[in-house]
Amino acid sequence: MSQPIAVDTSSHHSSVPSPEQYRDALKRATDAIAPVWPLDQWIAVNPWWGLKHQPIEQVSQALSRRAGQPMTMPAEFYRNAWESGRITPQDLQQALRQGGYAYTEQSLVSYLATPPKPVTPLRSAWDSLAGHDGFEPLAESCASYFDHHQQRWASRAVPSLYHFWKTAAQHDLRWPKAQRQALHTLPDDPAAAVAQIAEDWALTPEAFEALAHTLLLRVNGWASWCQGIGWHTAHQQAEAGITQLAAMVLAWEWIGVVQLTSTQQSEWFAQWQTAGAAITSPHEALWCWQHAYELGYQRTLAITLAAPSAEFSSAPKVQAAFCIDVRSERFRRHLEQATPTVATLGVAGFFAMPVADAATGPGRAQPRVPGLLKPTYRVGSLQPQQRGVQRYQKESQRQSVRHAKYAPLSTFTLVETTGIAWGWKLIKDSLRKQATVPQCEAPAGLFHTYDGEPIARHEKIALAKNLLTLLGTPTASLLVLVGHDSQSENNPHHAGLTCGACGGQGGGMNARVAAALLNDLEVQQAVQHAGMTLPSPFHVLAATHCTLTDRVHVYRDEQMPEALEDALAAFESGVHVAGEATRLERAPDLGVDDADPIERLKTFATRGADWSQPRPEWGLVNNAALILAPRARTQGKALEGRAFLHDYHPEQDPEGKVLEGLMMAPMLVASWINLQYYASTVVPGLYGAGNKLLHSVVGGHVGVIEGNSPQLRIGLPEQSLRDGEKLHHEPLRLTVVIDAPRERIEAIIERQPVVADLINHRWLWLTRMGDNGLERYSPEGWQPVAV
Repeated sequence: MSQPIAVDTSSHHSSVPSPEQYRDALKRATDAIAPVWPLDQWIAVNPWWGLKHQPIEQVSQALSRRAGQPMTMPAEFYRNAWESGRITPQDLQQALRQGGYAYTEQSLVSYLATPPKPVTPLRSAWDSLAGHDGFEPLAESCASYFDHHQQRWASRAVPSLYHFWKTAAQHDLRWPKAQRQALHTLPDDPAAAVAQIAEDWALTPEAFEALAHTLLLRVNGWASWCQGIGWHTAHQQAEAGITQLAAMVLAWEWIGVVQLTSTQQSEWFAQWQTAGAAITSPHEALWCWQHAYELGYQRTLAITLAAPSAEFSSAPKVQAAFCIDVRSERFRRHLEQATPTVATLGVAGFFAMPVADAATGPGRAQPRVPGLLKPTYRVGSLQPQQRGVQRYQKESQRQSVRHAKYAPLSTFTLVETTGIAWGWKLIKDSLRKQATVPQCEAPAGLFHTYDGEPIARHEKIALAKNLLTLLGTPTASLLVLVGHDSQSENNPHHAGLTCGACGGQGGGMNARVAAALLNDLEVQQAVQHAGMTLPSPFHVLAATHCTLTDRVHVYRDEQMPEALEDALAAFESGVHVAGEATRLERAPDLGVDDADPIERLKTFATRGADWSQPRPEWGLVNNAALILAPRARTQGKALEGRAFLHDYHPEQDPEGKVLEGLMMAPMLVASWINLQYYASTVVPGLYGAGNKLLHSVVGGHVGVIEGNSPQLRIGLPEQSLRDGEKLHHEPLRLTVVIDAPRERIEAIIERQPVVADLINHRWLWLTRMGDNGLERYSPEGWQPVAV
């Protein structure tokens, strides 16, 4: 077929929408795709972030039609939970009351026995064309375009992703001449191409939005990467952002449509004209079961929190501030039990230091902040001399070798000249017995990111006051800021184990920056003049908690007063005992059965050094709750490594400003982490990374593909969720627990639309610690969590 089929669109829409309406529809479709970050700056992402303004059940219905799967587990999962007692009749009855579902207990149980057939997903034109592999050609083009580091032969410069694809496709002899000629008739400008296609089809704006979103989901990994460019590499957005890919998928579908028969075209148009309309899903009952499943967890959490707290020292000698990361919960509990003179605090693990690390060499500075923030300051200087000439030169040599490996002649010359050296490195790395966490050097100083000037005194004071406010003003003479890190070899997803929020970077550097800042005598004097009382003496140390081995390394300094040596010794003894206890608690889930503590530690460390180990640790698996409350509310209570713990003292925050900041930052980050685990579990084909054993890294740091498919896989791999036989992660929406008055919480919901969307549309559950236990918020009022 050499020319596009002429299609009569008069019956599809009586009045053709304006170009502005189509542009708005396309914007809504692209906004529905969430961003992703590079592997080396990995952060957990809520894949439905752009849809948070809609109820989760409504988004699930749309996803059922557009991607073929709802956002819940299959009926068999809930049947097993019901039959095993994980979901109780009490949970189901409470879900029916609170959710307003039009079911009875008996009808819900019957539903699980004979669930209806899945919703028929919307079809692309390419689904009707035999002999074609759908949207993989577009994925191949994306892989080639973004594969800056691994492609062997340099492509000539092209102005945009769309133009790169269109030019290459017109000369791709794998495709019939008719397809290549049809593509040639489309404009070279992506916006003009979209406008022409929209005019040709004359769909309603709602149908056009549904179509564009559905097509983007066919290349969801690359769509997420293109969306991410606008977040973390904004200067590339015009050339490679998601609007470029949206033009590609629409053009590709247009090529498919013109190859259909007249009957097939009529069916295609009829399908999409109704695609934007709301539908009633036959699987709404699954959301009632999911609700009951989550109430089951909330019931056990409420019982745990209602139990008496362990006694703790009112005048600790050491306070240790840990990241809110769920992996810190076990360690904190064991540390406090081992050493009563140590009290622990919870705070976001970048310690309120919005910095990028520019001290590691000639490469780009590594952001060490949550993905929703931008670094304000750089650690280290901007001049190579100040970074250390030897380190700079060494890193430059390494990068030269990396680039040389991918040059056209590297197959011959590089192997001939460096093959033996690289062979020895492979052998040495393979024989390494234990993985160790790289320790960060002391920061040289703080400098502005935009002009390289040193940070001013008033900025130091503001940073210090903010951190001390989040910590609740320290009372112990020795404060230890404990960042966390992990270590694993041959693991593209290593950054995801290091941190689920701060760009895949460990918190040790942030802890060292914050410690140096708080130890500045001028800063201490200034914050005390501002009304904050500090102990005397007062000193701050930094440390790193390795989440692989549960060892803690303290960065000592010569400035610490000698009077604090005993307190430090007690802390170091306590973290040693706590590490052993935490490893013992974690061992069964990892299949580690060593009885001897020393051998157990060796086994844990060996897991990180083992190149064949797909699961060095479980990461943030089973995360389920965020608790904003004084540590006294949770101390001594086994939360099973499932809760993010951030200190919040309601009596020190009468205006609710601190709480508002916590609900706008740590709560959003915890929700992103939680929903990425949830999405990777309930919709693994779309939002999971697949099998790590089949992964290949694309673009050096862009992401991974699975097997020989060019589709970019995002989210979490199977090995982070399953143990090989069964699911290890419980797919639950985050339960947020706040110790604060109702009025304070409600005022923040009223002021912050983003918070209101997440809560009112059930992307997370909000509860508070009431006089009679946990009570859960809803727009209709607060309801008790039955125990």
